[in-house]
Amino acid sequence: MKTYGPFFRPSGLVLAVAMLVPRLAGAQAASPATAPGSSATAAAAVKSAASPVKQHHAETAKTSAGQVASQPSFRLPATLTGNAALASPSPQTLSAAAGPNHAIPNAAQITVKPAVADASQPPVAQPVAAAVKNYTGEAISVNLKDVDLKDFFRLIHEISGLNVVLDPAVRGSVTLVLDEVPWDQALDIVLRNNGLSKELDGNVLRIATRDTLKREANDERDLLKAETEAVDPVTVTRILSYAKASELMNPLKRFLSSRGDVMAIDRSNTLIIRDIPAVMPQVDNLIRQLDRKSQQVEIQARVVQASRSFARDIGTQFGVAGFNATPNTVNFYGGNPVAAQGSPLFHQPAPPIVVGSPTAAGPSSTGQIPLNVNLPAVAPTSGFLFSRVSPNYTLDFIITAAESKGVGKLLSSPQLVTQNNALAEIKQGTQIPIQTTINNTISVQYVDAVLRLQVTPQITADGNVFMEVVVENTQVDSGIPLVNGIPALSTQSAKTKVLVGDGGTVVIGGVMVSQQQTNVLQVPLLGNIPLIGHLFKETSVKVQSQELLFFLTPRLLPG
Repeated sequence: MKTYGPFFRPSGLVLAVAMLVPRLAGAQAASPATAPGSSATAAAAVKSAASPVKQHHAETAKTSAGQVASQPSFRLPATLTGNAALASPSPQTLSAAAGPNHAIPNAAQITVKPAVADASQPPVAQPVAAAVKNYTGEAISVNLKDVDLKDFFRLIHEISGLNVVLDPAVRGSVTLVLDEVPWDQALDIVLRNNGLSKELDGNVLRIATRDTLKREANDERDLLKAETEAVDPVTVTRILSYAKASELMNPLKRFLSSRGDVMAIDRSNTLIIRDIPAVMPQVDNLIRQLDRKSQQVEIQARVVQASRSFARDIGTQFGVAGFNATPNTVNFYGGNPVAAQGSPLFHQPAPPIVVGSPTAAGPSSTGQIPLNVNLPAVAPTSGFLFSRVSPNYTLDFIITAAESKGVGKLLSSPQLVTQNNALAEIKQGTQIPIQTTINNTISVQYVDAVLRLQVTPQITADGNVFMEVVVENTQVDSGIPLVNGIPALSTQSAKTKVLVGDGGTVVIGGVMVSQQQTNVLQVPLLGNIPLIGHLFKETSVKVQSQELLFFLTPRLLPG
């Protein structure tokens, strides 16, 4: 049995008695054979503990006895409803007004009862709460009103058995009603309400304000820092194998103390580090993590350029020339008499109407009749001819046609090897010189007309390759006239970021250019007649298409 000593305040005495009586009652119920002796001993302990306080506060007790007796005692209800519904059979309650010392300015009671659910109460839905701290202290029921914080912490000492030390700045009072709450949770609640915090060192519980603990932590950290930096610094050199010393210098500076410094020697790829000894292990570990061999990636690119072309040209030439004679008149008819509009056929003897003059008179003369429609194909490869010659008229009808198809394919396959997170570039082509004159100074600049591949690979943790890719194909465009002797350039390019598996192939982009052109030359009005109008027109069709595709295949090299 734990014996509680007298407190220094009347309210403390009530708390001690309130804690003692339920424990004595439980001990008497557990051991009926020895109940009389135990009760006598407990009564003597209570009386001994209360005597000094009674003598010291006798006058105060007489004055306030009437006031306390007239005030109703604050008790928890026998049955709580709602989320706090707890019930127990005949809980034992000790009220402050009914204790040995009735002259107590503050009322308090402590009840210990088992947490047994009341079957008469309907079940209440509990809200889903967030994860809370796990408390392991003994469950207590406390009813306190305007109790000094120091007395409350003495109560915690009696319940927990811990030695409690209070900071001089701890002051205030506490009023609370708790039912079946672990004592360590009750302690945390009171600490938060009063802006306090605790430190546990072994079995000693220290309670102080948060500002005090924060100030002490800062002072301890500053003292430790000052003691650490008071040590004489050392200078060491670290030779790197794979990483560049200039690249590691800035990251390492962040992990040095205020007295530390680092230098990079590029010629020998060495780091010179000067700092206190306590920092050196951390710096060496960081260097070992960063100075590692990088894995290499082989990247193969294939640039496929396919082109298709189709052209068709159909034209006609038609001419009729002759005369109609009567006793009094002669009528002539024919086409355009211009020499360039003559029929390609030479007739012998010459027709009555020819372009120009006949070569000779008589049966041996030759000549060309003028054409009414002269719309031949530009470069005919086939045709059809119909001609009729009579004494009165001559007719020439010619159909010319041409058709062409073309298919082209260009395959470029640049290949390169680079390290992880290192930029690699390869290009192939020509450089075009461009001459410029500025302030009477002639200078020549070169413009690239090349196939260029630029890749920055990054190897992921799961063995894939993330790549930043720039592919560009620039060629001289001969279809555009020169400007001051400088040719035009045709460019196809793609810039993207892709994730590809080891050995996989990805199409990062394609450029397709399709061009279709149709030209029609015809005789007005006659060329618009359905079906027959084709005899009086020339139709040319040109179709061109170009397709450019980029394929990338990364492979991780062993080692």
